[in-house]
Amino acid sequence: MTSTNIKAKNAIFVDSPYQTGIDVSLSELLCYKQQAKIQLRPVSSAAYKQRSGNYLAKIKGRGMEFAEVRHYQAGDDVRSIDWSVTARTGKAHTKLFQEEKERPVFILLDLSDSMIFGSQFVFKSVQACHLAALLGWQAKQRNDRLGGIVFNQQKVAELKPTGRNTGLMAFLHQSAQLCSNTPFKTLQQPQSLLLQLKRLSYLVQTGSQVHLISDFSQLDEQCQKLISQISRHNQINAWQISDPLELALPKSVQHSTLKINSLQGSGFFRQKKSLQDYQEAASQRQQKVIKLFTKQGIPFYQISASRSLLDQFHVRAK
Repeated sequence: MTSTNIKAKNAIFVDSPYQTGIDVSLSELLCYKQQAKIQLRPVSSAAYKQRSGNYLAKIKGRGMEFAEVRHYQAGDDVRSIDWSVTARTGKAHTKLFQEEKERPVFILLDLSDSMIFGSQFVFKSVQACHLAALLGWQAKQRNDRLGGIVFNQQKVAELKPTGRNTGLMAFLHQSAQLCSNTPFKTLQQPQSLLLQLKRLSYLVQTGSQVHLISDFSQLDEQCQKLISQISRHNQINAWQISDPLELALPKSVQHSTLKINSLQGSGFFRQKKSLQDYQEAASQRQQKVIKLFTKQGIPFYQISASRSLLDQFHVRAK
């Protein structure tokens, strides 16, 4: 990393955009505009290292739009022959396509009840909104069209891809609106990750880049099938938002609890086993999620709610 990049890295980490850490304001999400031009990549993790290539590389299989029809020439792909024009003229014609100038980018932002949790720095829902804002500003910087789905336990906002400021501002507005720590009402059919993946499968356009932002606590076989279906013609990045307390109990809690139970004879051993069971169960759940995405060749990134989002990114040397 050059000295210029180090200075840039230091500059973007000075001021924290977080306000309450519980709810999100639009002003917080607008702060990421200044990071859009900086080359960033997530801090490497075990799951990330299994992937080759760089973060946000040029999409493979980007959408193509029809340009014109011309006479067939030797070497043209026979699959591109326009059979209707060929039959009408009596001479072979082939279709020409050009790459779309504006790529559709879809962000699925999960703000459901399991995301309304945080033990140290901010709620997972808040961190998810900040990550979505960063990805959204980077999409705008590339002149891509931004759309997606934002949902909490009660409501869902479906946004079709739109270019310039329109798509980004609509997405940021819905993120701030639906990110709330207000207790949810009981619904007959609450919003879920599965329902939103179904929505996304109909909304997404071939050749799009798709970002899934969630804790994936609701991930099951049906979700897996839908993700696999979407990934066939699109590039998917999976971003898991987690809190340290979900993976292991703090050492201070473990030690104090064990010390109390040590005075109760056999209670010490029961408590120790409970702590081990907790961590083993958490580890198994996490490995299951990682395996699901890596098996399908989907880049998987882990973002913690226990520290600033930008601290979890490296400035990439140009």
